[in-house]
Amino acid sequence: MNKIYYHLLFWMFISLYVFDYIASFYSFKESIIYSSFEVTILCAEFYINLFVLLPFVLIKKGKIAYTTALIILLSLGFSVYYFTGLNITLYDDDLLMSMISFLLNHSLYIFISYIVWFFNKYFTEKQLRLQLENEKLQTEMMLLKSQISPHFLFNALNNIYSLTLIKSDTAPKMLATLADILRYFLYEGDRKQTFLTSEIEIINKYLQIQKYRQIEGMNNINFNVSDDNSVKQVPPLLFITLVENVFKHGDIIENKNGFVNIDLGTANNKIEFTIANSFQFKGNNEGIGLKNLASQLKNLFGNNYQLKIEDSNSIYKVSLSFYGNKDNI
Repeated sequence: MNKIYYHLLFWMFISLYVFDYIASFYSFKESIIYSSFEVTILCAEFYINLFVLLPFVLIKKGKIAYTTALIILLSLGFSVYYFTGLNITLYDDDLLMSMISFLLNHSLYIFISYIVWFFNKYFTEKQLRLQLENEKLQTEMMLLKSQISPHFLFNALNNIYSLTLIKSDTAPKMLATLADILRYFLYEGDRKQTFLTSEIEIINKYLQIQKYRQIEGMNNINFNVSDDNSVKQVPPLLFITLVENVFKHGDIIENKNGFVNIDLGTANNKIEFTIANSFQFKGNNEGIGLKNLASQLKNLFGNNYQLKIEDSNSIYKVSLSFYGNKDNI
């Protein structure tokens, strides 16, 4: 509504300006007719350029097509003046001079419509960028919160407490490992890139925490790494979401036959990360962690990644692949 209001004010001002100029030469009635005609043609050219030529010709077909379209538009506009005889009435008796006057006058409004279009486009794109950045920030925040869940922290701290009661030597080790994990999330979580070796290390620490808990399937946790050193750095905290997901939704904690198999390989600057786990009851295991991961991957890589989820025969498998950064940080 504000834009319409400003446009109306603009054309009201132009109408009064044109009328005031023409009224110096003609009667009141003639001035009304001539000024209405002039403003109508100006308005038509203004909005044809604004809503048709600029967005559909200049943007999609290029400058040459746009220049040609502008010439046609102004030629049609002058033809209306010429065949009605108003080019002589409003501009000049001489045809060439009337054409020059017409072009100078009407080109100004074409230019103004371009300025309006340019700033509309600029502020629209700016607003879209801000919206995307805000969505990305919210996604990353939700992802960070979901990666080390309160459920994991509660279980880890509860196990540490139980171990301290029986004065187990495992308690200090578990507490130190948990501190390392939290420290990593705190200091590495907001970085754009981190060492791949650091990501591998934090996965090992996370798995060690699970083994310290004496879960039923602790002997069936496997983490295999095949690294050709072609990838030095990756965005932080991508893999840990998938690792935590298998312990949240799998059955390895209570099932001695449950399993978690993790494979991380690099080759020719490409990372392949696959994680599979057993579960007893089929259902929708794609929780908020996976959804947030997918959003973050979209923000980081656009369409240059693959995230594949398979759910069959009581086995849940997720495969993630993307190209990493081969340079040192």
